[in-house]
Amino acid sequence: MQEDRKRIPKQPHGNTLTTTHNNLNILIRLSSRISRAASVLLSDPCFQLRSIQYLLGEEEGGAIGADSKHFSLHTYTDYISTEEEQKVEHMLTLLTEESKQAAASTAPPSEDDLCPICYAHSISAIFKPCSHKSCKACINQHLMNNKDCFFCKATITGVDDYTKPASS
Repeated sequence: MQEDRKRIPKQPHGNTLTTTHNNLNILIRLSSRISRAASVLLSDPCFQLRSIQYLLGEEEGGAIGADSKHFSLHTYTDYISTEEEQKVEHMLTLLTEESKQAAASTAPPSEDDLCPICYAHSISAIFKPCSHKSCKACINQHLMNNKDCFFCKATITGVDDYTKPASS
């Protein structure tokens, strides 16, 4: 018996549009709480604004690509509504602005204050009992699969917030 619904086309690397659509729905739901979503997304070392630009078919200069082989949500009108596209475009605009404001309002950290694992974020977590430090994104990602310290291999029993002591 043949199904009446359309097949979802395969994307490069074996991913399907279903996964992209699910991720898109998550972004759209987060857009209703943009300030919280923006801070979470922008603090994740794995997140890149470029990934949302790619979903929208934007090329390096910000222009919409005319190449039909280039992926774009605009070409999947059977699966993605115009309203969903507009919400993603709106979220991209807000994230871009939030990113620019964050970059302008914070002084660049010294190299000693950067996470020794990703070098993308400031140190924000201290491990118990060994007192080694990293950013929260790195330790949270690491603790999903491993309970040992990155550095000394001691079993991590807890993670506390870290704030740099005031210079005297």
